[in-house]
Amino acid sequence: MNQQWDGSSPNMIRKPGASPVLALVLSIFLRTGPVYNGQVSKWAVLMLVELIGYILCVFPGVFVWILSIIDAYQTAVRLKNGEAVPENEYSLPLLYRIVRIIDKSATCSRAES
Repeated sequence: MNQQWDGSSPNMIRKPGASPVLALVLSIFLRTGPVYNGQVSKWAVLMLVELIGYILCVFPGVFVWILSIIDAYQTAVRLKNGEAVPENEYSLPLLYRIVRIIDKSATCSRAES
């Protein structure tokens, strides 16, 4: 289901100076791209999902890590372009579909119904 945001939520993040490249690099090497974007709770959920993936089998954990890198980059692009993004908003619909199993507060304005 698509979520529409009016910008009035107290957890909205605005960061017009966001650097997508820095978010990408931080995600690859330190796994902290969402933290850089101001999405700390999203980062915590991603770390939990990635850990579960590693426990189940290494491949799911690596898959979630790669998706979170892409998501951090795409979110930073949205922030750089002046878009307000909710704290628990995912820019990558596939990652959103995986994470919403655990995090019911997750949103994705780009996900199809």
